[in-house]
Amino acid sequence: MTLSTSWRLSALALALGVAGLLSGCSSLSTVVQGKSVDYESAKQGNQLEVPPDLTQLARQEQYVVPGNPNAPVSALAYNRGAQTAEQVAKTNTVLPQYPGMHIDQAGGQRWLVVDATPDQLWEKVKGFWQENGLYLTQSDPATGVMETDWAENRAKLPQDFIRKYIGKVFDSLYDTGTRDRFRTVFERTPDGKGTQIYITHQKMKEVYNSNDKSTTAWEPATPDPELNTIFLRKLMVTLGMSEEAAKQQVAHPVQIAQPVASQLVDNGLALQLQDGFDTAWRKVSLAINTAGFTVIDRNRSAGQFDVRYISAEAALKASQDSVGFFGKLFGKKEFEPKPADYRIALQSSGTQTVVSVQTLESKPLQTDDARKILQILQQQIQ
Repeated sequence: MTLSTSWRLSALALALGVAGLLSGCSSLSTVVQGKSVDYESAKQGNQLEVPPDLTQLARQEQYVVPGNPNAPVSALAYNRGAQTAEQVAKTNTVLPQYPGMHIDQAGGQRWLVVDATPDQLWEKVKGFWQENGLYLTQSDPATGVMETDWAENRAKLPQDFIRKYIGKVFDSLYDTGTRDRFRTVFERTPDGKGTQIYITHQKMKEVYNSNDKSTTAWEPATPDPELNTIFLRKLMVTLGMSEEAAKQQVAHPVQIAQPVASQLVDNGLALQLQDGFDTAWRKVSLAINTAGFTVIDRNRSAGQFDVRYISAEAALKASQDSVGFFGKLFGKKEFEPKPADYRIALQSSGTQTVVSVQTLESKPLQTDDARKILQILQQQIQ
């Protein structure tokens, strides 16, 4: 039995012993029910350690609310303040309205289109994630990317008697064994007057990594596209659309017809898309963020994404330097792999677009890592 398991059992026994005393407290009788999302990531600590995959966690400091620069954000406190501010906003009728807001869909991808520029929407979307109980670990207007911390969806927990009356006090007794992270990407519309907002979900799950099931580790899990849709709808409401109208937009998105074929060419050193530049740029941008690459910079006019990448071999070696549940979740690695920076370049070729991997000096790369990056992009685009 691990230390963590023993501690949880002892805490559970204590909790059951005082259940009768707690059941009468009105402050403990409120429980979140009927929600599909209920996140809490407002706890300071090291970020989730990622096992061997091809992602790189952002290392930026946690987002701090303006006006209180010396303290980290408490999602609970922020939410309470946001609710008060929302009531004031409604009373004074100052909530921004975006009548041109709608959902576009191409294949399995959906995104929000708003008749407002990215700089007009940035702060509002930033506050949206805080209101939903999620820290922002990355918020970079230069690249148009926001990223939340890893968080647990507490709505997945069973709402039984013990959870209802005790779980709010002994919250660590309950764990879904999964963590979610969301990226928000801002792109200008082709006419430059509006904004396309993409939300992508990444998921990790806790699994046993020993035969006796005494230790666990975190590994990538299949993302849930429904969560992307839920947050797009919630964002539309935050931006001023009614709940019913937002549901209608999600149920009836504008269908964007486009070819979906892509193939690796030039011995795997180039990815050929059957799309013009605008569509290819959107696909590659979404693929980069869904796959979890860290975007350092991007230049649409030049057709370039500068990204940070860690090879599977380096990530594997790093993961072997940490053992146990708390080591994986909170510990620091003795061996810290050094990420490599690459440029993903898009070049128009008639009605097609060719994607390649280069150095930051725009020199073509012919390495295994270049092939792996293009394979990952192809998998996400398909």
